[in-house]
Amino acid sequence: MTQSTTSEQPRLFVAVPIPSELKTKAGEAVNGLKRQLPFKKWVHPDDLHITLKFIGEVALVSLPAIETKLERIAARCNPFPLQLLGAGTFGAPQAPRVLWAGLGGSQLALKSLQADVERELAELGYEPENRPYSPHVTLARQYSGTEPARKDALGGLFRPDGDSPHEWTADRIVLYRSHFGQTPMYEPIRTIVFHAGG
Repeated sequence: MTQSTTSEQPRLFVAVPIPSELKTKAGEAVNGLKRQLPFKKWVHPDDLHITLKFIGEVALVSLPAIETKLERIAARCNPFPLQLLGAGTFGAPQAPRVLWAGLGGSQLALKSLQADVERELAELGYEPENRPYSPHVTLARQYSGTEPARKDALGGLFRPDGDSPHEWTADRIVLYRSHFGQTPMYEPIRTIVFHAGG
């Protein structure tokens, strides 16, 4: 563990991080949507990520075992390309609960990584997710508008033919801790770079 924690049971999840410069671009891209699509909670750009596994509250004594599992996963992984691509919503079309950015690039590698995380952490007693994995980047939650959500407002978000494609190479996984009531809310407590073959 790279940083001390004060809570006896920090709330943790595992994710693929998004590079800082791309977080800034994504934050700028969604700023124009805030008046067109009123959501109660917009994700701070520093908190943007791709969730692989939500773990939940964990005793501090369990952290070394989790980190060992993540090291094993990273030792089997090679970097792969990803891209923010398009946008959409989850929930009722007129009042969605989540606004998300879609992903392009190597979906196969991303889904294989997520399955590996599920398998390894299941060995520690963390139950696998029973729903199919749907990789995305959450941008906002809880639509609060009085009019139906405008899907047309998403048409130009993260377009593949834009002047500044939102691409990067995924080369690490991060164990994050949630701090409710803070902005940004997610603290990286361990970052592990992929190192297959070396």
